[in-house]
Amino acid sequence: MPTQTTLEDVAKRAGVHRSTVSLALRNSPRITADVRARIQALAREMRYRVNPLVATLMRSRRSGHAVKHVSIAYVTNYPARYGWRPPHHDRPDFFPGAQKRAMELGYKLEHFWLAEPGMTPARMSDILSERAINGVLLGRLPPGQSQLELLWERFSSVALGFTLKSPALHHVVEDPFSAGTQTVEQCLARGYRRLGFVFADADDSPGTGDRFLGAFMRQQFRLPAKDRIPPCEYQSGPGFRKNFLAWLQRWRPDALVATHGQPIHDWLRAAGYSVPGDIGLATLINDHLDEKIAGVHNDPYVLGSLATDMVVGMLHRGELGLPPEPHFVLTPGIWKEGSTLRASASAKTV
Repeated sequence: MPTQTTLEDVAKRAGVHRSTVSLALRNSPRITADVRARIQALAREMRYRVNPLVATLMRSRRSGHAVKHVSIAYVTNYPARYGWRPPHHDRPDFFPGAQKRAMELGYKLEHFWLAEPGMTPARMSDILSERAINGVLLGRLPPGQSQLELLWERFSSVALGFTLKSPALHHVVEDPFSAGTQTVEQCLARGYRRLGFVFADADDSPGTGDRFLGAFMRQQFRLPAKDRIPPCEYQSGPGFRKNFLAWLQRWRPDALVATHGQPIHDWLRAAGYSVPGDIGLATLINDHLDEKIAGVHNDPYVLGSLATDMVVGMLHRGELGLPPEPHFVLTPGIWKEGSTLRASASAKTV
């Protein structure tokens, strides 16, 4: 098994002292830009990887302050510092699970806000490097954003959710196809046959709805042709509720599979439908268990914990930069019973 390249190895090849290599890899202004670039290029060529534990120890010695934990950065880019978490945002919060798992592994998870006034990707990268932070967790991006820039070659990085499209990093995400499959199976187990699919609300993860729909259509294809109903696709604007009710009247499904259940539940009740007396309802994104809508729940605590495990593993293996083969860790979610589907003795419950 080949020996891992050391700081001393890079220094010998570069013809400089190891302290010069250390300064160059931390982008220190104490050496010239040309020397920094030459040493950084040589380190990449030699596949040198920073050991986060050693880097933290050295930072402690330089500062004279004891450091109890290696830090991992949780980077967000919402317009507001905490716009990514409740109560400011109505989406799952991955941070608590990631933070708890980091503590269990001897790390400290710290939030860094990339949209802070005056902040740039290069400056943020330098701040993290100066603090010997090599692990990065990326939270969901705000609606309309799909890319994020940092000096990725310095970091072991994992993105949470589907919002980030560029660059291609490792991801820990909910599995929409599994959620769609589970939901249809649960409805069929209760005797529902004419299932309607409804894009009930816009999502901050482009493409997630397509994955839900793909799972639904695959299951529907196995049903008799007379029981196949075209989906009711979400369209922004006040007219969607009217279009939904017209679609409902025309196709008369006996149960609905909705990306987001609560708005559909409200519309059905307002239109005089009894749920589940007249029609069943299941949700694919069951984030709010207090609403008592049947559907698949993905625990954000679990996803945050898994993402931390992945980053820590990369740090220990010295895997920095953009991965040559990005991986997606998918969590299938768990079916949660609710009051919106009729019961069935054959249905799996949790």
